[in-house]
Amino acid sequence: MLRFIFIPLLMLASLPAQPVIPPSNLFRDPKFVRDFVGSYGFLSDVEPKVSAAEQAVLGTIGELFNQSKFREAEAELTRFIKETENPSDPKQAPADISAAMVFVLGNLYFQADRPDEARRAFLEAIRRFPRFRRAHTNLGYLYISQNKMEEAMPMLQRAIELGENSARVFGLLGYCHLLKKNAVAAENAYRQAYLLDASSRDWKLGLAQALMAQEKHAEAASMIGTLIEENPNERQLWLQQTNALLASDRKDEAIVNLEALRLKGIADEANLNLLGNLYMDRSEPQLALLAYLAAMDKASTLDVPRALKSARILNDYGFPDKAEEMIARIRVRSGDQISPAGLTSLLLTEVRISQAKSTHVRTDELLAQLLELNPAVGEVLLEAARHKDLLSRDEADEEKRAALVAEARTNYQLAARENDVAYPANLALGQMLVRERRYPEALTHLQTALNLKKSESLEQYLSRVRRAADRMEDKEKN
Repeated sequence: MLRFIFIPLLMLASLPAQPVIPPSNLFRDPKFVRDFVGSYGFLSDVEPKVSAAEQAVLGTIGELFNQSKFREAEAELTRFIKETENPSDPKQAPADISAAMVFVLGNLYFQADRPDEARRAFLEAIRRFPRFRRAHTNLGYLYISQNKMEEAMPMLQRAIELGENSARVFGLLGYCHLLKKNAVAAENAYRQAYLLDASSRDWKLGLAQALMAQEKHAEAASMIGTLIEENPNERQLWLQQTNALLASDRKDEAIVNLEALRLKGIADEANLNLLGNLYMDRSEPQLALLAYLAAMDKASTLDVPRALKSARILNDYGFPDKAEEMIARIRVRSGDQISPAGLTSLLLTEVRISQAKSTHVRTDELLAQLLELNPAVGEVLLEAARHKDLLSRDEADEEKRAALVAEARTNYQLAARENDVAYPANLALGQMLVRERRYPEALTHLQTALNLKKSESLEQYLSRVRRAADRMEDKEKN
């Protein structure tokens, strides 16, 4: 007779998907500010020329900038623009200022955290001189600082078309592509940035994330490894590499990473639960239990469902004693604060542990408590039915055995009415009726189970039961 054993498989999925880590705040980096605001040399082909008067003002502004007198620099430039466009001397003819001066004003607005004015200035500079490379570049930077990636990308791409080749532009373009899930383009942009500035953490991390997005896990793990050597206490890097290692089926190395996080005191509840799962995969229940308990201790509020799931993993893999230790800690930690639903789940887990240990008296006690608390809950009815079904198989007294079968059948039927357990209830009831050689009745429940969840093995089993029912019917006719 075919038996169906449904043991939950240990899910060794990776950690929750790690978010894309943005570059560090480049816009507040002193070097970036110097490059952004303080360079006023203009290239003839891709940046506008400046007049002699404008060049002199730029020299003055540069001196003010070197003294960190940004407001004074802005005031000086604004004064010059007004005086040029509307001279106070009536004998002086008004003149247009160059796109370069509008661009510099935009830089000063950006530095002063006035992004709307900066954007308008950059757009005006580009309108006056469409091939203005740095105006495109800096407008791209501004959009990125506001998380406007759709607007930033064409600006950075146009700057590159005009000859921009800085690591920062390629790296930030890579970041835009990564957020848009253009992983191949992101990789290419980050590789160019890395080539130009191999020491940058941001471009190495971005490249690793682009590789992960393409499932190039081994390369990503290696790249993140270099970053971890440089930044050993950065938790996010350890988690990114752990995901890459798990995706490469390098579970032992993933365990080392998670243990490193635990030793550093920066592993959270999810990290420790995953560590416990990985130890279970290696058949190390004691280490798994310690990890699960550590996860409980990390939680400010006990996640009862998560903790019970860990206990069930220990039990399902054949370590009920360890599961019992876990339950004991859950009871202590939850105290009187456990919800009614949490208490039901806890008692059901204890039922399964008790069944695994074959302590039938304890199972009876737990089920009686559950039936008193939740007499109509499908999972409770199903466990009560399974317990009576199991006891009936070992009962020598025919009268007692028949009573146990009858109780099991009643509870299976009640459980089968509940959607959440209709499939296992119908399947188990059908199997029990087959053992009782009541094939026609069994067919009804097995067919219902098959309708609820298609299974080739169940379909084959159903065919054998149908043939047995036909033989029985023929025998009765003869």
